[in-house]
Amino acid sequence: MAKTDFKPVMIRNVEFKYPRLNACYRYNTSEKKSEECAPTASNAAYSIAWEMSADDAKTLHADLKAHYETCQTKAPFNKIFGMKKLDSGNFEFRAKRNGTNSQGQQNEKPRVIDGMKQPLADTAFWGGSKGSIKVTAYPVTDPDGNGGISLLIDTVQVTHAVYGGGGLDDFDEVPTTMAGGVDASLDDFGPAAAPAQSPAQDMADALDGDEIPF
Repeated sequence: MAKTDFKPVMIRNVEFKYPRLNACYRYNTSEKKSEECAPTASNAAYSIAWEMSADDAKTLHADLKAHYETCQTKAPFNKIFGMKKLDSGNFEFRAKRNGTNSQGQQNEKPRVIDGMKQPLADTAFWGGSKGSIKVTAYPVTDPDGNGGISLLIDTVQVTHAVYGGGGLDDFDEVPTTMAGGVDASLDDFGPAAAPAQSPAQDMADALDGDEIPF
């Protein structure tokens, strides 16, 4: 793929769902759940999802579709991989980064920062946490020939962290603001944050998800 096929995209002020950034995870088909695994395990990946209103999702979808149409690809646009409509009328998006590249070398973990753009001490935060995320959008074609856009995690900024177990009512709400210097490479983020675009690594496999026909 050409360098211009990779588009950095900022998504601000969203609520995160199913964050798995502290380690790689993969889906255990027999147990029917995700489980932590080594980065070198088959299908190992870091991943995170977030929810957006229908209006915001429509805007993002249009932006990603427009990018796809500028890419060097033959398959017609079909979907945003990892995007699906929720019963509430909102939409969910998912991004990931594989544990290893096609040469079997371990990929770096996605960068996770706090509200002051410092490394987040505890990256095992839970769904319900809030913040912004920078992803890289790139064109893919799945085994069935469907063309679309996949989202690769670049940097996640957590401005409101939730930690704990059990139901959400049991969680502690922990603000992430802390004293410290500012990383000048993170200027894209909120009042104090933005990640530099990661070097083009071997891109993740196509994500599962439904096309949202706007």
